[in-house]
Amino acid sequence: MSGIAKKPKTKEPNRLAKGKKFETDVRNGWPQKGANYQKRITKPSGRKGRIDIFVDASNKNDKKLVAVVEIKASDWDSMALPSVRRNVRRQANQIWEYIDSQIEEGKHISPGVVFKKMPKDPERLKLIEEMFEEQCIAVSWEDESVEERKARAELREPRANK
Repeated sequence: MSGIAKKPKTKEPNRLAKGKKFETDVRNGWPQKGANYQKRITKPSGRKGRIDIFVDASNKNDKKLVAVVEIKASDWDSMALPSVRRNVRRQANQIWEYIDSQIEEGKHISPGVVFKKMPKDPERLKLIEEMFEEQCIAVSWEDESVEERKARAELREPRANK
């Protein structure tokens, strides 16, 4: 037996384990065939990264279109407002590093982020969505149906022509 002691395994934090499970659940329910999960990329800085969901929708007419989706289990209700703003900026910056890596390859990008749970406070929800929207990043909430999202959008911006 060698004199090197094995490092005891540390238990993964509960929050991290729940986040990984949520990411797996979203990936398993992703309807797009050809989606690449945990796609390894090199960021413009030279650092490595992994895009949670990457879909190459390029076509024969040389349209290089890809979707870049991050999956997050952020608990927005437990954060102080300055932390909410800081986390949105950090997450948007992460997504933009992925976007930039694809722009360097001449691709057109449709970016998005999927969150597990909407914040309960409507003002906090509005702040988060607006901050991502300012960065051209679509937001989806796993606990909100398409019908609920459409109804919420109607309340914010009623369509002129129905």
